[in-house]
Amino acid sequence: AGWRVDQGSILLKDAPICEHDTAVVEKLRDAGAIFVFSTTVPEFYVTYTTWSKLYGITRNPWNGDTTVGGSSGGSGAALAAGFCTLATGSDMGGSIRLPAAFNGVYGFKPPFGRVPTSDIQYETFGPMARNFDDLVIMQNIINGPSAQVMSSIRPRMEYPTKYKDLKGAKIAVSYFSQWSGMGNDKEVNAAMDATVEALRKAGAQVDVIEFDWNGAEFMDIFFKGLMSTQMYMLIEQTEGQDLSQVTPYAAAIIGMKDQLGPSKLVEAGILMNKCHAEIQERIFEQGYEALILPTCLAGEVPADMDIDDTAKPVFNGKRLTGNSMKAVTTSIFNLLCTYPVVDVPVAISSNNVPIGLQVVGNTYDDIAAFRVAAQLSKVMPNLYTGSRMPDFRNMK
Repeated sequence: AGWRVDQGSILLKDAPICEHDTAVVEKLRDAGAIFVFSTTVPEFYVTYTTWSKLYGITRNPWNGDTTVGGSSGGSGAALAAGFCTLATGSDMGGSIRLPAAFNGVYGFKPPFGRVPTSDIQYETFGPMARNFDDLVIMQNIINGPSAQVMSSIRPRMEYPTKYKDLKGAKIAVSYFSQWSGMGNDKEVNAAMDATVEALRKAGAQVDVIEFDWNGAEFMDIFFKGLMSTQMYMLIEQTEGQDLSQVTPYAAAIIGMKDQLGPSKLVEAGILMNKCHAEIQERIFEQGYEALILPTCLAGEVPADMDIDDTAKPVFNGKRLTGNSMKAVTTSIFNLLCTYPVVDVPVAISSNNVPIGLQVVGNTYDDIAAFRVAAQLSKVMPNLYTGSRMPDFRNMK
């Protein structure tokens, strides 16, 4: 209440002041949280790098040439820079997990309804923090039912602050090397390899199980399905506005208007059922406690990434062509909205950019995902200690 939400757009810079707290803000305020500032987002939240004509480019505190992610990019950057201890994030296609990965912090995409958000099944709010223990504290506060959001689940879940070790646990790992059409960056694979080794040393049984899903095909169906939900209002609010003021990436989304509709929701639903069935059959019905996969497959994503090919994700020195969403795997678990996903920082690349991995639990089995993430936080090298701090290099 009392703050303005401009969605990162010049078109909404004079939007009305909010009259009420959202459900998540209400829960945090009741717990004593102090709200200091709002942070930047990409225009209309529709991409995963945070720059707009309203605020300019938000740069990564670890390496200013690279992105902070999005849409909760400002939250990730503020945490990495030490401006705050906790931050909220919203996630419709990876908007918590991508900023968490790029900024070297922890982020949690709760399953649909766990945290009161909206009735859009792909969307959820979640916590972001520099360490796993803080993430647990915040998630314990914001989850549970709310009179404001019909889809919020009751009763409230209590997340343990301590988790048993992984001795004897079965964990599946997938590199998703066919997703992008360019393979994976070698440093992403190295981070995955190191994680597998650490899990095995911790006593877990780790098996590599690959998926041959095509990122370009998936993202086309997913994104049109997403934008055919209540998200269509983002396009409607630009009706009659001067579109020369919006970013090229936002203009491209607005231009999709005639490609959206109920049939796209049906196509997304068919894809959701297909992917869910395969993950159940190959992972969770086989007794695996969690699935681990990369958050981003590229080695570098420019801070000013746009829809042209001059500022695109980089794989082993080569720029990605086509849809930039092929570089990330996060949207899988927005379509599969009932799966909980914790993003865990596990490495820093040679260009000084953190690398994060997603830990996926079975549907509504948040505790399984948290157990694996908790142990990774102990066995993988920690950031924000000693010399492993952002140094604000390459800032412009």
